[in-house]
Amino acid sequence: MRKPKPLIWQLIPSYLLIILVSLGAVSWFALNSLNSFFAQRTAHVLEIRARIIAGQVLEHLQPLDAAAIRRICRNLGRSTDTRITVILADGTVVADSEEEPGRMENHRRRPEVLQALGGGLGRSERFSSTLGQRMMYVALPLAGEGGTPSAVLRVAIPLT
Repeated sequence: MRKPKPLIWQLIPSYLLIILVSLGAVSWFALNSLNSFFAQRTAHVLEIRARIIAGQVLEHLQPLDAAAIRRICRNLGRSTDTRITVILADGTVVADSEEEPGRMENHRRRPEVLQALGGGLGRSERFSSTLGQRMMYVALPLAGEGGTPSAVLRVAIPLT
């Protein structure tokens, strides 16, 4: 006849399972909280950069001086490791710190641009077909005469 297992060996598997499930749940919650925190922090930093750059770009919008805006975007984009794009209200790209605007498609339907043209701050996390990587975008409306946005200043960084 077999000797019964001691009680401790009968309880260990169930306690071990409870500990592992609890540890997994806490790890999942902590990871989601950290991702959310860093996404919000990154969006806030991008918004601050956009507001600082906006003052320099606004000077060259009325009348439009595309060459000056391109220079500003390239110089500030290099020094801040940020992609900077200026988009007119019709979706035409005037300047970009990474690409030649003439080769870029119309940006009117991009989610962050639509939000900014609506008068608010636009934000989007998506894959950039131009750069071939996942990016976080923040778009700021640049008000023209009458308070309606005449252009959008968009800043972005890779989500790596």
